[in-house]
Amino acid sequence: MRLSPRWIGIDLGASAIDAVALTIDAGGRARVCGAATYASSDLQALLDMTAGAERIAIDAPDQLSTAPHGSEEAGRSPKFRGARCGEIALAELEGIWVPWTTPAEASAAAGWMRVGFAVWAALREAGFEPIETYPAGVFRVLADGQFPNKRTVAGRRARIELLGRHLELPEDIDRWSHDGIDALAAALVARWSNEGLARAIGHTAAGCDSSAIWLPGAA
Repeated sequence: MRLSPRWIGIDLGASAIDAVALTIDAGGRARVCGAATYASSDLQALLDMTAGAERIAIDAPDQLSTAPHGSEEAGRSPKFRGARCGEIALAELEGIWVPWTTPAEASAAAGWMRVGFAVWAALREAGFEPIETYPAGVFRVLADGQFPNKRTVAGRRARIELLGRHLELPEDIDRWSHDGIDALAAALVARWSNEGLARAIGHTAAGCDSSAIWLPGAA
């Protein structure tokens, strides 16, 4: 199905890609204008959906890490020594720790990361320059604190309630998967990034990489 969205959020796994499109209604409130789940191999269907998007936010790294801080031994957890700057900055500046870090070797990349690399490459070839986001961090910022796990009833309800403060929820939101809900949060970040209401978390020092993870909040 071809849509004409303004902002797209993408959440992905090793076998499936969830994408949500947002637009603005006559009253200026964001609303969902499309939502779909694709097989991870069906990149053409995803490209069809993203046609016309102003900004796309993806919950996945765009490439392998170059390990810009890999030689640093003191003051940093071994988990983050090979990580990208966006992952390190998210932890050290925002106190939001991803459960994974992007490896430098392709053989060490999880299946969902490899799908993410392919999605980024396909979208760039189509003329887009997406941004990266981390939905768990997005919800934590919106809630101003810790949040229940998304796989629990409490976590699901809390996420839906938070999203409802910022957009017109679709009628069937209670039947959405947690991956679809994460994609919806990513779409909001895509919108906010266009409006100066989201910020890129990363490093700017010489020798650092260009990775950045976007969260809500004015830059």
